[in-house]
Amino acid sequence: MKALHQKTLLDADFPMNIFFTDVTEFPPHWHEVVELVYITEGSLTIGVNNEVYTMEPGDIVLVSGSDVHYFVPIPNQVNRLIVHFDMAYFESAYPEAKNKRFAIVHMKKGQISDNGVDVHELLVEQLDEIISEYKEQRPAYKLVLRARLFDVLSILIRNVPMQPYSPQERSRQQKRLGRLENVFRYVEENYSSPISLGEIAAVANFSEYYFTRFFKEATGMTFGKYLNNYRVEKAAQFLMNGDDSITEVVFRSGFGSIKTFNRVFKKIKGCSPSAYKKNN
Repeated sequence: MKALHQKTLLDADFPMNIFFTDVTEFPPHWHEVVELVYITEGSLTIGVNNEVYTMEPGDIVLVSGSDVHYFVPIPNQVNRLIVHFDMAYFESAYPEAKNKRFAIVHMKKGQISDNGVDVHELLVEQLDEIISEYKEQRPAYKLVLRARLFDVLSILIRNVPMQPYSPQERSRQQKRLGRLENVFRYVEENYSSPISLGEIAAVANFSEYYFTRFFKEATGMTFGKYLNNYRVEKAAQFLMNGDDSITEVVFRSGFGSIKTFNRVFKKIKGCSPSAYKKNN
C-alpha cells in the first residue's frame, strides 16, 4: 500500500466501503472520505494527525476526511472493521454537515454524550448489525447496509459535536498534504538508497529544522521512524515472496547493515527476519 493519498475508495453506486482486516501496520495516508475503525479483537495503536490513540476491543475511532492517519506496527493480531463513507453523499439530507468534521476521534465503552446518551453503545449496536449483514449477504443486504449507515450517521450527528473547516484551514491542509505526498512518494521511489534528513527536507521545501517539526506534527512520528517502518514492511514482502537471502533483503530494503536491520526488524515485527521468513 502506498503511503500516499488514497483517491478511489468508494464505488460510484454505493456510499460506503466495508472490509475486515487483521493487518497490524498501515503507513501514514489520507483520503477525502470519513473512516470509522471498530476493534473487534486485540488492541491497536492508531495515529491521527499528531495524536496517538490506543484502541481496545470495542473501541471506535472516527477519522475525518483529509486527516493523516496510520496504524502503528505491532507483532500481535488485531481484528477490526473499517467503514469508509463520503459525507457529501448525505449532505442533501443534512446540509448542516457540509465542510464540517467530527470533534471527537476516539470513543470508548461507557462514553456518554453531553445530552446523556451512551453514544458508544448505540454505535456498537449498529456496527454489529453491519458486520452481520456484510458477512451473511442475505437478499437486499446492501439496502440494509445503507440503512444502518444512515443510523450510524444520525447517532453521530445528534451526539458528537462537529467543527467547521474554514476556507483558510482547508487551504493550509491541502498545502500540508501536498508536501507530505511529495515526501511519501520520494520514499517509495528511493527507500533502497540512503536518504538523509537534508535530502528529504529539500523535497518538502523546508529546512531540516522545520521539516522535523512539520513531519512529527503531521504524522505523529519522526521521519526516521516512518522510514524504518516503510523499509521493514518492504523487507517483509521480500522475505515472503522471494528467494533472496537475508543479506540481499537487507540491502534491497535500504538498510546499511545486517546488525541494524535485525534490530529494527525484530522491534517492529516481534521476531527475527529468519523466523519471519520461516513462519510466513
